[in-house]
Order: sequence, then structure tokens, then C-alpha cells
Amino acid sequence: MDQVISVFAPIFSITLLGYVCGRLKLLGDTGPKVLSRFVFFVAMPPLIFITLATRKPEEIAHWNYMLSYFTAITAAALIFLAINRFWFREKGAELSLGIFTSVNGNAGYLGIPICMYAFGSPLPAILVTVIHMVYVYPVLLTWIELDLAKRNGAPISSKLGKLARVFTVVFKNPVLLATFLGVAVVATGLELPAWTVRTCHLLGDGAIPAAVFALGVTLSEKGTETAGAELSQIAFSSVVKMVLMPILAYGFGHYVFGLSGTWLAMLVFVAALPSPKNAFILAQSYGIYVRRAAMTVMLTTVASAITLPLVLYAFDGLSAP
Repeated sequence: MDQVISVFAPIFSITLLGYVCGRLKLLGDTGPKVLSRFVFFVAMPPLIFITLATRKPEEIAHWNYMLSYFTAITAAALIFLAINRFWFREKGAELSLGIFTSVNGNAGYLGIPICMYAFGSPLPAILVTVIHMVYVYPVLLTWIELDLAKRNGAPISSKLGKLARVFTVVFKNPVLLATFLGVAVVATGLELPAWTVRTCHLLGDGAIPAAVFALGVTLSEKGTETAGAELSQIAFSSVVKMVLMPILAYGFGHYVFGLSGTWLAMLVFVAALPSPKNAFILAQSYGIYVRRAAMTVMLTTVASAITLPLVLYAFDGLSAP
């Protein structure tokens, strides 16, 4: 238990500090946005790149781990879709955003920092981030764009243009580009210059505290405090994210794909990560599902301060992958 506390106490202390600074407006009006952009565009990509570029091919291509997460997130999405359609009667863009909020985990701003301290490497969170970027984002964003275009009576050419923009945005993502570059270095056997490695480590080291601090700042924003009347839907989304996803990950990982030990612990851990702030940002940009996304992000993030330590404690033993 002492080891688990030593992992989570610094992370959530820095998150709380970010929340307090955000409430006090110590960063000003533009500070939170600048900090988030620094993490996303400047600090996080070098961390991901150097983590992958200095690995052996077999360490990156852990297919059973990735297939376990892929299967779990797909199963959770289908279960959410079936229950939501039957119980809440939602469809289209609202249903897509509900799935996005309920199955995606905050692998970037919370998963990568905690994995670094808990398992000695951000690799577990990086691998699931790739699945989010190349699978979850394109499918669900395409669904949203097509549904909204249909509602607005947009022509076919306009719908195709929206699809092209979705895939352009996804594949221009700096995190995904850093992933592809890191894998390319491993695949080609390229030896990086020492100054490149040091530069990436310097920037990457800054990504960890900056990311969890930025998470606290963004949680302090007023938009994430807006309560709505959809309490049953918020509770349902939170249960899918915090309970169903880890159970499915354990089931598929252990019984279908044969994972055990540290890899199984890492799989269940990343599956138990709270909903990402991106869900709220997307909802805001489309003008739908805003209150539910905001409250689900807030609720699952607060709950994760209890559930994530319990996941690691349950597996009893942390070691680097």
C-alpha cells in the first residue's frame, strides 16, 4: 500500500494544485490554454517518441495487450449503444458522444504520468492512445459529422469534405505523428544522436508534471461544473467507464488473450482511467451533450483518485514492462 500511495500522492497533489491555481486564476485568462498546448504540442510528443524509439520491436508490438484493449473498448461501446438505445432512446451524434465519453480513457494527461511512476514506463498508456487515435476517434467523429450533416440537409459533397477533415485532423495529431516516428526508428534500426535523445528527455520530463497540473487547471473551469438534469445518464456513463471497462479488459485480457502479471495489471489500469477532457471539448465544439460530458469527466476523474490506487493495490506489485 505504501508503494501505491507513493505513486498516486504526487500525481493527485499536483492535480489539486493545478485546480487551486485555476480557481484563483493565477495563470490568467490565456494561461490554461497555453499550458495545455505546450503539453500537447511541445512536451508530450518527444516523450512518446523517445519512449518508443529506444525500445525493442517486441516490446512495442505487444499484440495481445493491444488486442485485449481493442476488444474491451469495442465491447463496452456496443453495450453502451444497446442499453442507451433501449433505455434513453438516444441516437446519432448524441449517442456517439456518449460512447466517446464512456469508453475513452484519459491516457495522455493522466495515464502517461501515472504509468511512468507505477510501471516505470509510459508505454502502456501510449499503446492505448494509438488505439484511441486510429480507431475510436475516426469512427465516432465520422458518425457525429455525418449525423449533423444529415440534420442540416448538407449535400453528399459536403459530407465527404467533413469526412476528409476528420481524418486529416486525426492523422495530423502530434501525439500520433510522434508514435509513428518512434516506431519507424525502431523498425529501421536507426541510431539517434546523443543530443536528440537528451533533448527529447528534457522536454519529455517536463510533460509529466505539466500534464497533471494542466488537468487540474482544466477541471477548475466553469464548464465542467455545469450540472444538468440527466443524472441517470451521467451515472450510467460513469459506471460504464469506471466499472464495465476494467471488468471487460480483465476478462478479455486474462481469459481470451492470456495476459497475466504486470501486463494484465497495466491493461486493467488503463481501462480504468477516467473520461478524457477531450470529450467535453468535443461536446462544446458541436454544441450537444455538453452537460453530460462535463459532469462525466468531472465525476470519473474525482472517482479515479480512489479507484486507480485500488486497481494497482489489487494486483499487488508494480514493475516496469
